[in-house]
Amino acid sequence: MFLLPCIAFGLLFALVLGGKPARLANVHFRLGPLVLVALGVQIVLFTRLGEVLPHGAVAQVHVGTYILLLVFAAANLRLRPLALVFGGLLLNATAIAANGGAMPASRTALAALGIHGDYANVSDRAHRLAFLGDVFVIPPQLPVANVFSVGDVLIGLGTIAFIVLVSTQEGRRPALSLRRLLEPFRVRPYRLLAAGKLVSHAGDWLTLAALIGWVYHETGSTAETSLVLLVRLVPPIVGGGVAALVVDRLPKDRLLAGVELARGVALAAALVAVQSGSIAGVLAALAVSGVLAALSNACVPALLPALLLAEDLPAANAGVGIAKDLAMAAGAAGAGVALSTVGVTAAIAVDLGTFALAFCLFSFLRVQAPPRRPREAREPGGIRYLVERPPLLLLVLSFAAATLATGLANATFPSFFAGLGFGAAGYGFAIAALAVGLAAGQAIVGLAHVGATAGRWIAAGLLAMTGLFAVLALGRHAPTALLILVGIGIVDGTTDVLYDTVVQRRSDPARLGAVFGSSTAIITTTMLAGVALAPLAAQVVSPAGALGAAAVFLVAAAALALAAIPERALSTVETASRVRAAPAP
Repeated sequence: MFLLPCIAFGLLFALVLGGKPARLANVHFRLGPLVLVALGVQIVLFTRLGEVLPHGAVAQVHVGTYILLLVFAAANLRLRPLALVFGGLLLNATAIAANGGAMPASRTALAALGIHGDYANVSDRAHRLAFLGDVFVIPPQLPVANVFSVGDVLIGLGTIAFIVLVSTQEGRRPALSLRRLLEPFRVRPYRLLAAGKLVSHAGDWLTLAALIGWVYHETGSTAETSLVLLVRLVPPIVGGGVAALVVDRLPKDRLLAGVELARGVALAAALVAVQSGSIAGVLAALAVSGVLAALSNACVPALLPALLLAEDLPAANAGVGIAKDLAMAAGAAGAGVALSTVGVTAAIAVDLGTFALAFCLFSFLRVQAPPRRPREAREPGGIRYLVERPPLLLLVLSFAAATLATGLANATFPSFFAGLGFGAAGYGFAIAALAVGLAAGQAIVGLAHVGATAGRWIAAGLLAMTGLFAVLALGRHAPTALLILVGIGIVDGTTDVLYDTVVQRRSDPARLGAVFGSSTAIITTTMLAGVALAPLAAQVVSPAGALGAAAVFLVAAAALALAAIPERALSTVETASRVRAAPAP
């Protein structure tokens, strides 16, 4: 039951991405009949037909079916897209063999289905390697309600990936390649750029998390800590507007270094404010840093097409995204350690060091500036540029609607996960699960070949997130909720990278700063709207209802993305961007 929906989703995604599922018929499986035999025997074992067999025989035959499946897997290791499926089979076989033919099941997962005791081929009395057993649950409100394991997750994801990759693969080029993800790092300016963002972003999270903890410690007020978040979110709206005006008019490599230096000065002011106990001074410094951060965030994706070939842009965007996710994890964890040991002042002092290091890295960055156009030949910038290009505008608006949904969801997570039994730590666990998924999703895009139909996956991904949010709202099982958040993060990570890639491909390179600056302002505004909507939603509906509302906004986002999909042949702008600008020595 778990596999059939995955096959259906795989075929659906393959069609949306312009693939040809008929190519699956060309895949040659060695020892393919073993799969049919194994599945057929399992169907017999776990229906009434298997009741006539002794219990011991059922367990032994069950283990035997997995031996057949593992033999099939070993014979087909050359099929790399099936790696996840093979890994899932191995995990399930290990758990079943360790428990004498029974799959261990979590009692809480079974209880979430309204079942107490053994269920089908699983047992709550099997205890060896229980974490590999059926510890997750599909909500009973769905027609395929069931318990499932980590191995089942890998099998399901692997099935979807196999169908999509085979259906969309062109020629002999491998569907997934680590070399593809690492290719941008062969370019020295890109290495400097990615390293600088890793260091700078880690410092951002170190300071933000440390200051939130310090403000709450000083005031004991949730409102004051919320104000810190608000001050950190509002300035990027202004900064995005400023970026739309200045990023394309200045040398982007010099601008990045200057921004880091200015942010270091703002952070030094925050350090003085902390030492004097001035919360107002801290907020003012954070606001200035937020404006400057928006300039940097618009500058980086606008700079990438000048460093790399267009075919390397998906991997390059993925690399920068992974660096940011790693920085978020390291910075937030570092803040917790600093607050519990050396204090907020030391944390900010460390962050000053990260800005200094980022400034040094960006100072070595040299990019050949494009030739300046005559004033009368220059394209309009900012919002006007988007308005004159409806597909690009619709794409930006689709992400604006998606961030409205994620803003509402993020503000709802504390109460939702507290209700699942996580208590005050629920939000931290939720964000950690999302971060893991984001990094994984971005890595997937970096490994994959991204062709001209990249925009189609954005719409499909937003629809997938809609379904995941709906399932999250229906569920009442804590481990499953975290697993779903990892899934949401994976999909969100892929759409984030592809969004940057599509914008880079569809926009004039001379106007990328304006486009990314304007989109940052728009998207941050809707994120704030979602956060502001959360308290109102809490007065009307339950936390699960608020997550359901977020799913509705994602439907609107997917509809806008679908409207922006019609893929044209490569424009002269995109063709020109295939030529790498030679970095200055």
